[in-house]
Amino acid sequence: MVNLPSILEAERDANEIIKRVMTGWDGEFSEYSRFYHIATEDSHSYVNAMGPDFTTTFTVGSSGDQGIECSLKGAKDVYLFDINRVDIYFLSLRKCALSTLKRKDFLEFMIAEDTGYIMNYQLFQKLSPALPIPTRIFWEKIYRFFKYNHLVMGEELFRSPWKHARKARVVNGYYANNKVYYETQEKVKNSRWHFIASDFYSLDKNMPEGVDFDAMILSNIYEYLNFGFDTSAENAKKYVDFIKNILLPRVKENGTCMGAYLCSYDEKVDQFIGDKLKDKPNGWAPSEAILFGVENFKNYMIGYTGQNVSYYYLLRELEKKFPVKLVRTNAAGYGQSFADCDSAVIIPKQKILTTQPGIIK
Repeated sequence: MVNLPSILEAERDANEIIKRVMTGWDGEFSEYSRFYHIATEDSHSYVNAMGPDFTTTFTVGSSGDQGIECSLKGAKDVYLFDINRVDIYFLSLRKCALSTLKRKDFLEFMIAEDTGYIMNYQLFQKLSPALPIPTRIFWEKIYRFFKYNHLVMGEELFRSPWKHARKARVVNGYYANNKVYYETQEKVKNSRWHFIASDFYSLDKNMPEGVDFDAMILSNIYEYLNFGFDTSAENAKKYVDFIKNILLPRVKENGTCMGAYLCSYDEKVDQFIGDKLKDKPNGWAPSEAILFGVENFKNYMIGYTGQNVSYYYLLRELEKKFPVKLVRTNAAGYGQSFADCDSAVIIPKQKILTTQPGIIK
């Protein structure tokens, strides 16, 4: 992992995480947040639908699964960003684990789809000599605090519940069998991962100077920026304008941007939401409100939710400015609607000057 913190910073960061555990997590995303141990979006499908060149890639950090998929496609330099500054220690751990461990040990240590109890300390010890010193210091301090009880540690430090792991095999194919695992291991081992600690709207100040990207992956960040009671077309416009004015200029001429991942959403749901908004513009249910009132619950059950309205607003803003392509992907079983798939929004930069804005069929 490139640009790791110093040993002193690693100790300080571990102390900050311990402080959060002792005082209680507030649930918000911040520079000291809980981790995700596994992705539940089908990055393999949308990465294959993007441009052929992934040499220099920009993607979310989170669990590291998107970075792994980028490395598998051939990325030599993977820039991963996350608002959670301590995510660098998990990404470093995951990259080293995948580069070092046999498949059986990696599955038990990092995925644990049968038990959900990741981060077994005996396996950490096996991996420890290969870890960069700041990464090892951070995790050793965390293990000591939890008295080496990885069951409690996993429950406290990770957002993704254990049940996600088994379902996530549908969308995380890199550990499905020995052949693909060891192919991925070699690719990840030979790639350089760089970390950027930044929230989304501060990326203009924090992206590396002089580096342009073949591919850019924004995952489902949009959902967190336009969700709940504050869902609005204005929030969608702000997001799309940031992509247009700040991010796309950093994508190479023949590069591609994955602008958003839409859970349980497709063209059929998009049409449904459009019709509902015409009939009843304010009738959708913010996710936080589903338990308050029969009408909200009914709308939630049929997919007339803040999540889907947010996606609808996003697509309308995108199709005003870019030629975009909706790529159907496999669903891991999350989201609220009647779609049997997820969708990824792809913006091919080379088509912006040659194709009319709108959804590319």
